[in-house]
Amino acid sequence: MRQILFILCFIFSLTTIAQPCLGTQNHSYSPLSSPTLPIGTFIPGQVITLTYTLQSFNGININWIHAFQIILGPGFTNLTPVTAPGNPAGSIGFWVWDLQHTYPAGYNFGPGWRFINTGTAGWGTSSNGPFTVSFQVTVGPTCTPDQLSISMEVLDDCTTGGWANGTCCNDPPVLMLLGSVSVPLITTSNINHF
Repeated sequence: MRQILFILCFIFSLTTIAQPCLGTQNHSYSPLSSPTLPIGTFIPGQVITLTYTLQSFNGININWIHAFQIILGPGFTNLTPVTAPGNPAGSIGFWVWDLQHTYPAGYNFGPGWRFINTGTAGWGTSSNGPFTVSFQVTVGPTCTPDQLSISMEVLDDCTTGGWANGTCCNDPPVLMLLGSVSVPLITTSNINHF
């Protein structure tokens, strides 16, 4: 009987470890493109608003959610937060916008939102979500048709060093936008030589 119980517990622990912490992720951006251009094609100086929602977070082994990190491609400037994530039924604390932070375990974070747990320093929030954030970026000045990319990475206590028994330390970032810059043609008038 003990062997059967041990085998069942072992199998259950394997399935628990294999489960991802991240639930369904949704994202959108506006506008979808510059006027008259294909979807995902923008012009320098254009401002794009992005919204990201993590429907649920399953903090396996009390591995709580700690931060939302935005990964911008080099074609963007002026990253500006619009809406911070909520903390429905979560730990005592609040979300802060941070451009750069080094966690005690040495992980270099930023830019994005990170949770400050005022009950237990170094922990994330026990909230299961949903979490929705929004931000704006500007297409940077360029003379070449650069690629534009934006990803969102969700970090948990295991990644930031607040918890050593995590099982979601390698949740991959989700790609939110993969577009390109349309460089306007430069027209010049004829040059007259006298």
